[in-house]
Amino acid sequence: MAILHELVYRQAARTPNAVAVTTAGADVTYRELCRRADHVAARLRRLGAGPESLVGVPTDRSTHTLAATLGVLRSGAGYVPFAADLPAQRRAHIVADAGIELFAGSADALAGVPEGRAVVSAGEETDEDVSAPVGPDNVAYVIYTSGSTGVPKGVVTPHRQVVNSTLARYSVFPRPCASYVMLAPFTFDAAVAGIYFTLGTGGRLVVPTADEVLDPALLAELIVRERATHVDGVPSQYAALLAYHPDAVRDVGCTVLAGEQLPAELARRHFAAAPDNALFNEYGPTEGTVWSTVHRCRPADLDDPAPLVPIGRPIENVRVRLLDDNLDEVEPGEVGEIHIAGAGLARGYLNQPGLTADRFRPDPTGAPGDRMYRTGDLGVVDERGDLVFRGRADAQVKVRGFRVELGEVEAGLLAHPSVAAAAVVAHETATGTRLAAFVEVAGTPPTAAQLNAVLAERVPDYMIPARWAQVDQIPLTGHGKVDRRALAASVHSLGRPLPAGPALPSRPDDVKGHDRVELA
Repeated sequence: MAILHELVYRQAARTPNAVAVTTAGADVTYRELCRRADHVAARLRRLGAGPESLVGVPTDRSTHTLAATLGVLRSGAGYVPFAADLPAQRRAHIVADAGIELFAGSADALAGVPEGRAVVSAGEETDEDVSAPVGPDNVAYVIYTSGSTGVPKGVVTPHRQVVNSTLARYSVFPRPCASYVMLAPFTFDAAVAGIYFTLGTGGRLVVPTADEVLDPALLAELIVRERATHVDGVPSQYAALLAYHPDAVRDVGCTVLAGEQLPAELARRHFAAAPDNALFNEYGPTEGTVWSTVHRCRPADLDDPAPLVPIGRPIENVRVRLLDDNLDEVEPGEVGEIHIAGAGLARGYLNQPGLTADRFRPDPTGAPGDRMYRTGDLGVVDERGDLVFRGRADAQVKVRGFRVELGEVEAGLLAHPSVAAAAVVAHETATGTRLAAFVEVAGTPPTAAQLNAVLAERVPDYMIPARWAQVDQIPLTGHGKVDRRALAASVHSLGRPLPAGPALPSRPDDVKGHDRVELA
């Protein structure tokens, strides 16, 4: 079993002068990328990095982030990616929870890391031998996801699982992967798929700038200019591209959508614009290592009146079962909770053995010691034998492809002294899933801007609600729980909209003044 970064280094030995990464109009070859990563690895090893240690990578959309990530792996350590502009409180939790003492990235991205930490910058190159004694069962990365208790939780994923996930792509997606436009941010595990599938097969990874990701016109220009053979993204993002610039994807060979439910109507629009562009719908939680099932969409299948495209069938070396509350298999055609088993399961949650034991359970149909992951997602197998997503069994939703625990947003709102109770629900808009918040107020009603400011200190921007309302009492079910269905059905009418208030102030500058190495 290969080590994750060896997939890239083996390819670099075969094609050292080929372009590995393109971003902001600049190209970096495989040789340059690996030499930059080795510089990072050498510095990290001298500072004590090695197997089972964790290094923080504050990310931006640059080649330096990629070199830092590979450098961490090359040092033998695991990387913990987080957005460079992550709210200070959330970043502080991740740093403390993961015990991070070393960071790697660009000088700009490193500007906000805690004072006094040792910092390595990605940018210089070296020929130094930095090989480290790392094995398939050592941690490759820890990705933090939203947590229902109000704080994010880290999913620990070893090399073995990521390599299996990557190699499984070889038999599913068309190759060669000459030019892969990766829309996913480096903090999202969909980026893991794009990076190692592309660089492990000799392709060129195209990383759009922040402006290109957000502007459909700029993204369309990028796809055409870079002659993209592969494009990934979330359905709502892809819908905007198709709505305004459908011609941009006509000559793309393969489009991969994941992170949100894929409407059948969007698939129909895809094939109307680009009939020769293969379309795949992926499904899989971070705990299952990027993806667990996949469905290749075909125009003939879309005659079915079902509103959603299936999430398909298990990938290589992965098993999927639909179970009821008693962990018994449901009957054909019945809805059950999706349980994942096999080679893709993560090690568990960092520093949370109780939660790990609750979600990663013994697999009664596997070999001794095998586990299965209880996803909380509901599904049903259709008449073709494909798995179809049927919602959640809890209060977790996806926004722009990111997992959001509604309880974490609610916990953040309760930090405001005037909020006595809060409930957050998801609702569908023309641009995808968005959040709406309802608050019971004790005292002077806060403005929406004030609540935005409270949340901005605690959660990423995609977790901040787009709609706000004050209610006299949050509706409850007969069991005393928040009646989220009633709230979701009444997003546009229930409650009094909170005043907008003054514009949000800029987020204060993070602590600076630590030692760092500037880019060469």
